[in-house]
Amino acid sequence: MAQLTALTAAAMSPEQAADLARVMDLQAGWENLRDDPAAGGAHGPGLRERQRRYDAFRAALAGYTARHRATDLPELTLNSPERVAAWCRAVRAVCDRAGPGAEAPARVVAKAYRLADRIAARLKVATADRDERADGMDGVVRGLDGLVAWCDGLSGVRVAAQPGPKEPAPIPTVVSFPETVVHLPLTAAAG
Repeated sequence: MAQLTALTAAAMSPEQAADLARVMDLQAGWENLRDDPAAGGAHGPGLRERQRRYDAFRAALAGYTARHRATDLPELTLNSPERVAAWCRAVRAVCDRAGPGAEAPARVVAKAYRLADRIAARLKVATADRDERADGMDGVVRGLDGLVAWCDGLSGVRVAAQPGPKEPAPIPTVVSFPETVVHLPLTAAAG
């Protein structure tokens, strides 16, 4: 199966995209409950509800793969701003393709914010702003767009400041996180 990307989502029929958005929403529903400490431990009602949600997700996934050409859900290891942004872009493309009349996958947005909150805590940066108007498919798309912009703001190329008069120029280093910037001085090659 091919990994779902924004490009492959754009090639889907609106019906397939709406079905996939529903499957992703069910997946996010059980994952959000699984990762919620308030939902209870490994026993009791919390476990039963997680199992019920997981079973609903698996049944929907089986139905989806029986009706449509199989495509892997956009599930990378979602632990960096770049990966969360790529995942949000793929989900957004599915939502765009499904159209404004499709059922909005609101639990997917909650999952995206949960992932962004983990990254913010790890990097010790401010969390992403929540869009309080997240009603319907337009609200889901706005929320995902905001998270993509937030993730993109944490990613990218970081180049050191210009050197002083007696300092050697640093070698630019591509990094993902501010605390991992490493600058190595240029040295003359030994002759």
